[in-house]
Amino acid sequence: MTKYVPVELPGLVGDEPLGFLAAIGLINQLSEVAYLSWSPESHWAIVHCDASRYSGIDDLVSALLRRLDKVKPGWAIPYETDFPLRRRSGGPDPLRMRPDEFRARTMNRYKGGLSWLKAALTDEATDADGYCAVTPYIAVRGRQTIGSFWYYPMLEVRKEPRRLLTEALTGWRRVEGADGWLLDPHASYSTYPEVRGPAGSMAVPGATWLATLAVGEFPFQSRSSRAVQPIRPTRPILWHHLDGQDVLMWPLWTLPARGNTLHAVWNVGWRSGAWELQRLPDETLEVRIRPTHGVAAPDNIDRTVDLGIFTMCAATRPHNGQMPAPLTPVPIQTRRDLPEKYGDYPAWSGSQRSSF
Repeated sequence: MTKYVPVELPGLVGDEPLGFLAAIGLINQLSEVAYLSWSPESHWAIVHCDASRYSGIDDLVSALLRRLDKVKPGWAIPYETDFPLRRRSGGPDPLRMRPDEFRARTMNRYKGGLSWLKAALTDEATDADGYCAVTPYIAVRGRQTIGSFWYYPMLEVRKEPRRLLTEALTGWRRVEGADGWLLDPHASYSTYPEVRGPAGSMAVPGATWLATLAVGEFPFQSRSSRAVQPIRPTRPILWHHLDGQDVLMWPLWTLPARGNTLHAVWNVGWRSGAWELQRLPDETLEVRIRPTHGVAAPDNIDRTVDLGIFTMCAATRPHNGQMPAPLTPVPIQTRRDLPEKYGDYPAWSGSQRSSF
């Protein structure tokens, strides 16, 4: 029977969108089953790993290095050679496509890169020029391509992979000349309108690379209508639209939860509308949630326990003229007063800082 041990990651602080997304990207890249929780005191990520394979952060970094080695020449994502679509020299961005082209590409359900494509774009909404809407997890500037969002952070990490990935998990050190790809509000960004490649500085390369790998976990919400609507009436998982503004909102929780469990949480909390976001008269954001969220216990899938959400976090991209702005945390209040349909769920009897 597999024994899971907790590994605390002080570099990945869940209050920051970059820290949260990097933790999701880390879980996504661990090929073995791993669980994720958050410290209610520090808001650090805690990854619960197979004790026979991982004893600490060094082992996690070694696993990430093996994944990085699987990126094929000219590509950007481990084990993926069909996404992002490669641009011909001097050609337009191949991921800027019309809804008809998107549908044609997604007709073959067995085609490689399909899940990434459906997370990056949607044919159910268009921008002002009639192209498929791009997920708000991604923002590019000037003449950068959408695929640059994955390609250049990978190249940056390859410069000093072990050091940069270790710093991502243990404590961030900002690197001069490293672009944060608008996931990090504390980095600096060029506003040159013709910028083509990386044009930022003082970012955290390891965390940025991991965060880009989380985007595939948050595809656009499906809608029954196939009519193309302007701008973004449909949104990717965890995004809300409030008073004309897109808001990213996510929970932090204490129960060790694996990927399948988190998908269920997104479905119940976000997709079914069980997290009610509103703006108070003083312009502060407030979310109403249920007192408990029932999911499978990590040590007994037949037992339903509370996920242990202890706070909700939020971020937006503030208006910044014509140029997109970085994801920036915003204050949000949490109220636990929505009625629980099936009654309250019990707390897990285990401890997030002990093995199970």
